[in-house]
Amino acid sequence: MKGHEYIAKLFHAYGVEALFYQEAYNQAIIAEAAKYGIRGIMAHSENAAGFMADGYSRVSGKPGVAMSQSIGSANLTGGVQDAWLSNTPVIALTGMKTPMYQYRNSYQEADHQRLFSAVTKWNAIAFSPEESPRLYRQAFRAAVSDKPRPVHLDTYGFTGLETERLEFSEPFVAEPAYGIYPAYRPSAELSRVVEAAKEIATAVKPVLVVGRGVFVSGAGPEAALLAERCDMPIVTTPDGKSSVDEYSPYWAGIVGNYGMDSANRTVKDADLVIFAGTGTSDQTTLDWTTPAAGTRILQIDISGEEIGKNYPNCYGLAGDAKVVLAQLLQVVEKQQRPVWRKQAADYLADTDRLQNELMEKDETPIHTGRLCRELTKALPDDAILVSDTGFSAVWSSTMIRVKPTHTYIRAAGSLGWSLPASLGAKIAKPERPVICFTGDGGIYYHIAELETALRCGINTVTVINNNCMLAQCLSGALYRDNPELGKKALSFSDISLAGVARAFGAFGKRVEAAEEIGPSIAEALASGRPAVVEVITNPYGQPRPPVEK
Repeated sequence: MKGHEYIAKLFHAYGVEALFYQEAYNQAIIAEAAKYGIRGIMAHSENAAGFMADGYSRVSGKPGVAMSQSIGSANLTGGVQDAWLSNTPVIALTGMKTPMYQYRNSYQEADHQRLFSAVTKWNAIAFSPEESPRLYRQAFRAAVSDKPRPVHLDTYGFTGLETERLEFSEPFVAEPAYGIYPAYRPSAELSRVVEAAKEIATAVKPVLVVGRGVFVSGAGPEAALLAERCDMPIVTTPDGKSSVDEYSPYWAGIVGNYGMDSANRTVKDADLVIFAGTGTSDQTTLDWTTPAAGTRILQIDISGEEIGKNYPNCYGLAGDAKVVLAQLLQVVEKQQRPVWRKQAADYLADTDRLQNELMEKDETPIHTGRLCRELTKALPDDAILVSDTGFSAVWSSTMIRVKPTHTYIRAAGSLGWSLPASLGAKIAKPERPVICFTGDGGIYYHIAELETALRCGINTVTVINNNCMLAQCLSGALYRDNPELGKKALSFSDISLAGVARAFGAFGKRVEAAEEIGPSIAEALASGRPAVVEVITNPYGQPRPPVEK
């Protein structure tokens, strides 16, 4: 087969459903892949293409593929960085100029290996087109094995033409097992599982902290059952949100800097903290103060090197979250901790009371807490909610309650991620409603992707929390002491973003009264086209802090 035929067939064998790209690279491969039903989604930037692949991967459970020619490589690294931070297997493919052009000041050429080294777990060069089959297979294998993360392959020819034209002599070989993740589900040593069960049994105040690893492995039911069996509260990181039922009597909130006081108080008071599928980062642990140093830790992670990294007083179970939690369920006995569970429930009731004060506000401009209340009520039961970072993540993770039938994903740190990521999510699950939650600061990054949504028939609904300001930055020391300076430095022009959406040809509605939010979202969902609901909010309406004074 010719190179373009081989690689397109390879993508099909691995279950690839879409290729996210910016011209001009692998054009013949994209055209050939279309014969297998693989969609080519051309974005308006390589950065957005990377975010689309990221959103697709998080929702589909498959690696996402993002591609660019040589000059776009630097932009694509920005699109891959969020996948690196969130442990998402995005396969980044770039073209490089052939060896005779290297190290000679060639037009638009740079060292792609150095660009991608900080944001990939595997980073390779195809020094000749003949290497492509082996290296493409290794890209899939590396992306989804152990802890999933992005990989990068620099292919021969800056637009890929040399690889596409070559006739491959190698027989066609594919490994479809690496088209999903986790590719392997290792179990923990049984003796260690038995010891871990003893640790739980002897604890007075254990708490289960659920992270993205539980979401990735589909271990939410096992986590919920373990909390019930051991009669202990369960909290999640923002990335673990939607793994468990937030209306469950065992749920105590979202933990960390983008979390809730109830969850942070619960973790701080616990005498055993069970981390399941979370990297125990500064964001999750309030800069490693919650839990405090010296607290007994039980950590479950697919990567052994993560165990004890930030909390050395740790007993570890290395393995896939779903498998290891199931192992624990086989050996733990039913336990009763009514006093401890009531304490955690009281913390949640306190936080709920304070949050309800914000969510019930009837003011103009609309308080963002009220927007969250109305959006919660408007979410279809099978909705996928895609949130931006910053205040969008704070508001959505703490004040929009989700059910197990929902899916929630959020940016790991890249402002503007949510709109392109929501398009990828919709391609992964076209039968489900996808709602993007972002702010005015976030939407301006990639508003051009509304055109991509229209051109490709990707009907998402984007809810914009528009306060004409980078409101999260108001809390900085300089602006906190000088609000007028903050207003001048952080404000945007009052442009009708709904009007911009309509100019693209999308559904667009501007909402200035809280009671119109729900009906407008319903109208957007029913419009049959990409939609924007722009909600005008008060920039000075701040969310509840993660730790109440």
